[in-house]
Amino acid sequence: MRVGIVISDPLDWTARALCASFRGKGADAVFLNFSELVAIINEDISFFGNGIDLLQLDGLVVRDLGRRGAHDVAFRFETLQALERLGIPVINPPDAIARAANKFATSLALRQAGVPTPRTAVITSPKEAVRMLHEYGKAVSKPLFGYKGKGIALLKDGDEERLKGMVEKQGLVYLQEFIASQSPRDIRAFVVEGRLLGAIYRVAPPGQWVSNLARGGHAKPCPRSAELEDLAVRSSRAVGTVYSGVDLLETDEGLLVIEVNGTPSGKGIFEALGINVTDAIAEIFLRPVDCK
Repeated sequence: MRVGIVISDPLDWTARALCASFRGKGADAVFLNFSELVAIINEDISFFGNGIDLLQLDGLVVRDLGRRGAHDVAFRFETLQALERLGIPVINPPDAIARAANKFATSLALRQAGVPTPRTAVITSPKEAVRMLHEYGKAVSKPLFGYKGKGIALLKDGDEERLKGMVEKQGLVYLQEFIASQSPRDIRAFVVEGRLLGAIYRVAPPGQWVSNLARGGHAKPCPRSAELEDLAVRSSRAVGTVYSGVDLLETDEGLLVIEVNGTPSGKGIFEALGINVTDAIAEIFLRPVDCK
């Protein structure tokens, strides 16, 4: 069996762990950077990445699609969808990656599935954005297609002109009600095939409120609970992911789900709990097929 791991950084911890997991189980694994992607449409259709015929692979695991621009991202997603239609298993499925990457689509899917999540608005009008900020009192603005905590801003009364400028520059703004907590941390739960493998607290650096590990946060073990497991599994199912990192906030009324990551890092949970989630992902491809 030969599996392609789609990455943009070959030194990424999770990418290397995925490669080691597959090879440790007797499968071949190769890195694919979709900045080297070629699609040829003649009598037959063929796809190549880094000189490798993608139609000869037994599957793809997407760790990081990378991007250069809007057209480039669309081409990469369309390639994944085409490969899936041609019989190449892709994890996570392209539709799930797209839904998880788009915070509006994620929030909509969570709410429609009955998963508790903070009040959220996506707004294209500066006037309406200001109105929603006043309604929330405090709000977190996030890029619609952001990652690793980049571009997150905390807004409050007095930030109206800043908010208007964001709408005018970006064309829209994604606002999520700010949930105050005694400890500046959130929970990252890792789900694979409807099973909670483990969870960590992501604790913000001193004096900061953004807890993403890529922004200087650190991981600590988070105890399991029936509520945590239920919400993490339901959230993953709502977005359609096979494996995911589900982010939750603690409140006096219970947990709230804020995001579902369709290409999560496994480094934090390994460092805090010794759980290598990439082994479970590799098992999906290597499981014997039931021919009955």
